[in-house]
Amino acid sequence: MDSLRLRGIIVKLQDRLSNDDRKRLHFYLGNDVPRRIRDDASLSGTLSLMDSLFDQDKINEKDFTFLINAFNEIQCIDAVKLLREHLRQIQSNGLN
Repeated sequence: MDSLRLRGIIVKLQDRLSNDDRKRLHFYLGNDVPRRIRDDASLSGTLSLMDSLFDQDKINEKDFTFLINAFNEIQCIDAVKLLREHLRQIQSNGLN
């Protein structure tokens, strides 16, 4: 269930990214995804990039700091805030 929630947040996040944001993300993560995904900075390609990160277990429903750090590095502050808020919710639910 948590994986679905994170995937939902990632879909919402996609609506906030500009084409330039997507291009910067693909470039930044170039060593972590296959070339065919890296070269497709469209919405579909970016969702494939996220799937690739899930498949490699670089992100999962409990730990997506890799993605937070990537968005921080390319200065997508809105994305960082959204993901950090979700991380705080997960951590607070784990403590309760």
